[in-house]
Amino acid sequence: MRGSATAQYRQWVPRPDRSGPFIAYPVSVSGYDGVLFDHDGVLVELCSESVLHAATRQAFRDVGVTAPSQEDIAALAIRVSPEQLTAVADRYDVNADRLWERREAHIERRLRAETRAGRKAPHEDVDALAALSLPLGVVSNNQTRIVEFVLNYHGLADRFGTIHAREPTRQSLHRKKPAPWHVEQAVAALDCTDPLYVGDSESDVRAGQRAGIDVAFLRRDHNNDRRLDVSPTYDIESLRRLATLV
Repeated sequence: MRGSATAQYRQWVPRPDRSGPFIAYPVSVSGYDGVLFDHDGVLVELCSESVLHAATRQAFRDVGVTAPSQEDIAALAIRVSPEQLTAVADRYDVNADRLWERREAHIERRLRAETRAGRKAPHEDVDALAALSLPLGVVSNNQTRIVEFVLNYHGLADRFGTIHAREPTRQSLHRKKPAPWHVEQAVAALDCTDPLYVGDSESDVRAGQRAGIDVAFLRRDHNNDRRLDVSPTYDIESLRRLATLV
């Protein structure tokens, strides 16, 4: 972990809206040897939670539960823990593995549709990745097959040397961030020793720190006012800021 750099200069970076003169940022000579990115919310837009809820409701129907509570739908729609899945499945006396398999399948189908409909598009500052000359990777709590589909659909997959995300299994929940496992696997795959990780959630920050690397917390509309209980190395508002950090 590097934190602050030992030397600085200034680099002129285009304004995000390209409306006026360039912005001069102080540039840290950091020595990072790679950059890892979270996927949803960092590289591409988040989908509506209503989409995830609808997919989860259909999963319940597939296992014979016709009237799940809204609380249980929400519990299995996003930020799901192994304990939540077990508790919900026990409450309805259904097989947890089967319920999760159906949930994952419906989420995949709906997110593919959202992508094709243009509602899961890349953020406009993703073009800043072209200026990075370091190895790049993706680390996500989403399903690998979804992340790969979205990146391929938008022509972004070739920019990344590795993608580490979840398999659509109940066991994959134990490796979700804030656990460092996926981050560590991505670092090894890129053959890096000191990469920077860019995320948009507290679990991203914790995962990076547990893996022993620096983290840039990226603020967008969905998390602009979020207060963290952990301190990232950097707090940034655009991927274009990365040109001044690596």
